[in-house]
Amino acid sequence: MPRIRSKAIRIKRFRDLKENLRTRPDRLLVGIDIAKAQPGAQVRRAHTQLLDRQLTIPNTQAGFEIFWAPLAQRQAETGCRELVCAVEPPGPYHEALAQFREAHGADVLLVSNTVAHANRRTLDGTWGKSDPKDAHHLGDLLERGLVLFYWLPDSRVATLRRLVRLRRQARVKLGACDARFRNTLLPLLGPAGEPPPPALVASLPAPLQVLLPPAQRRGLPAGGGPLPPALAFECTDLAARLTAVQMRITQLEAELIRVANPLGAYARLRTIPGVGPRVAAILRTELGDIAWDTHFSQLRKRAGLDIQRVQTRQFTGTARSPAWRARREALIATRGQTPAHRLGRVAEGTRVRSGPGRSGIRGPAPPLAGPPRGPTIWAGAHGDRAASRPPGWSSVGQGGPVPAKGDKRQGLRRVWPL
Repeated sequence: MPRIRSKAIRIKRFRDLKENLRTRPDRLLVGIDIAKAQPGAQVRRAHTQLLDRQLTIPNTQAGFEIFWAPLAQRQAETGCRELVCAVEPPGPYHEALAQFREAHGADVLLVSNTVAHANRRTLDGTWGKSDPKDAHHLGDLLERGLVLFYWLPDSRVATLRRLVRLRRQARVKLGACDARFRNTLLPLLGPAGEPPPPALVASLPAPLQVLLPPAQRRGLPAGGGPLPPALAFECTDLAARLTAVQMRITQLEAELIRVANPLGAYARLRTIPGVGPRVAAILRTELGDIAWDTHFSQLRKRAGLDIQRVQTRQFTGTARSPAWRARREALIATRGQTPAHRLGRVAEGTRVRSGPGRSGIRGPAPPLAGPPRGPTIWAGAHGDRAASRPPGWSSVGQGGPVPAKGDKRQGLRRVWPL
């Protein structure tokens, strides 16, 4: 019985393909346009000739077997031993066909939807989402090596991903129930600008009372006032839906923790301060498998910042937490303990060097807590002089100065408020 190759072998094969897909002509390339009813395919010999312009694949197990016969025949005719397929995944329709190809020894690679969309516009000027020449585009991108690794997660990780997806959908429904109560039902209890009457709040179902601020839930009367029949029925229905969604989220989180518990990385994530069972399970799901990363930048992208220099706050690369925020926090922490020139300030009357390669303070000066303690010094871009604030210049928000309309005094910048 055909078996799918191990992940290590598939990763090694992918790296070899990325190196020589654009040069070696001894491969049979197949671009497969995945569809729900009947996928289409195009077969070509790499960098040589187009063998089959358009083939159809019935989306059944028997159809997969039928489509495999002409591919084996083309391999015998051309002498190409390697068969490489490229798919553009529109939902989960591609999984059955891709696993069938992998089980029969073919290499299955992914094509990014963004790259395929741009390639359509480049080749034939079309940009429709349903293009009859999709198989041709996929074969062209495969021939040029613009492909991605097709990751087949193991059963446990695949289960975690489905559970996280279901939990995310349930959280969206929970937010929809909250928004419906606040925006639709709550204004019917009284004016939107003031809290609802305590008697009406006491008449609401218990799940809906939890959505109110704590101050509005204190001191409620025992009986409560009557609600209009239609509003009472709508509140009861919303409370039932809210309770069902909350129970569903609780069950999903319990199953998520149960599935993630045997994984080794889950126990290591639990050692991070502040990371509980639910967060650790979600983190393990989102991290995926980092064993096939080849560059540290890939790991840095997963983490969101450069973890090598996080202790020294010398960030490199794009970080989710901007570097200027870290500098601002450091400046605020040392304010009053560090000399003024160390904080990026200049004394009044100090000559500020400017011009090519000699800007007084590099980059935008981070704002400090508290109001400015003196006038702002302006440095000209052409010459070593301190200039007073020119008329017609203004500051917008926390940004830099903006020249007024018609002002010809350019080349000035704000150094720092004293």
